[in-house]
Amino acid sequence: MKLQHVQKALNVVKKQANQILLVIIKLRVVVHRLNVLLKRKKENRLNYLQLYNSLCKTTIVLICLVISAGGFVRMTGSGMGCPDWPKCFGLWVPPMDVSDLPPNYKKIYAHRGYDQLDFNAFHTWTEYINRLLGVLAGLFCLILLSVSFCLKNKPLIFLNFFLVSLMIFQGWMGAVVVYSVLAPFKITIHMLIALFIVGVLLVLNTITSNRRITNIKQKHTLMYVALLVTIIQIILGTQVRENVDLLIMTLDRSDVISQLSNVFEFHRSLAWVVLAVNLLVVHVYRKDGLIFYETSLILFALFGLIFSGISMNYFNLPGPSQLLHLIFMVFLFIGQSSIILKHSNLPTLKFPSFG
Repeated sequence: MKLQHVQKALNVVKKQANQILLVIIKLRVVVHRLNVLLKRKKENRLNYLQLYNSLCKTTIVLICLVISAGGFVRMTGSGMGCPDWPKCFGLWVPPMDVSDLPPNYKKIYAHRGYDQLDFNAFHTWTEYINRLLGVLAGLFCLILLSVSFCLKNKPLIFLNFFLVSLMIFQGWMGAVVVYSVLAPFKITIHMLIALFIVGVLLVLNTITSNRRITNIKQKHTLMYVALLVTIIQIILGTQVRENVDLLIMTLDRSDVISQLSNVFEFHRSLAWVVLAVNLLVVHVYRKDGLIFYETSLILFALFGLIFSGISMNYFNLPGPSQLLHLIFMVFLFIGQSSIILKHSNLPTLKFPSFG
């Protein structure tokens, strides 16, 4: 009788053990599925993060192209190639020949200076392509915003909204420049906003990048000094350019430099400070084997600025030299800002690891 009770108890225990084992197996299956889902989620997040970072770099390049195109427009005198905005001579696709325009187009656009200008297809299409590049850069900013929603990071989404707002404001500022018939001060504001947009994109690129530098606080101050001196030099340069734009309307190019204000002398003298401080930056960072690409960009920009500056000073402000001076200035700003951001305390979206 006792043996039967023991056997019955063993059967109950065995049955319960089998149930527990079955539950454990089911739990293992659930845990495995959760791990698979988590891994896929991490993989998707990593893919979105890498996509965002690649798009961010591409957008930086596009903004630099827009700045360069704007410089080319100014160099060729194509700023009023399209006398209205956003259309060009009232058309979405600009005319190729004067025969495509109304016979009285000079009268229609007389308030934009066309009573003294003839239609020039090269100027028109140069300005139009500049605008198309701006639109393309704006579209990439919208794509960045959409991808930021996939990353579900509120600060990143906010910064992307701010970036898109800046691009909209910059588009409006482009219209203001056209309606002012290329007022020098408004052109300066237009260019400085473009530089600020580059700065915002560099911040976004840093947040979504895993390339960061630490433990170099002693170099932080030097880099800030270099950037501050460069920004002052940029502002002075915009003032010089405004003076040049005004003087060149009434003087020959060979006489412009001699008639420039004291701002030009200060700008030329400060160039030596910019050179010295940035060479020191390159020496300090290269000595420790840090940030090779950024320091190389700074070196490249410095030599380009020296070459283009000397060319402008001794060869009566040739247009290509002015364009190169602008491009190299942007490169210098990018190199310096990238170094500062890479050892900043900005939050970083982590690149997740998984096995």
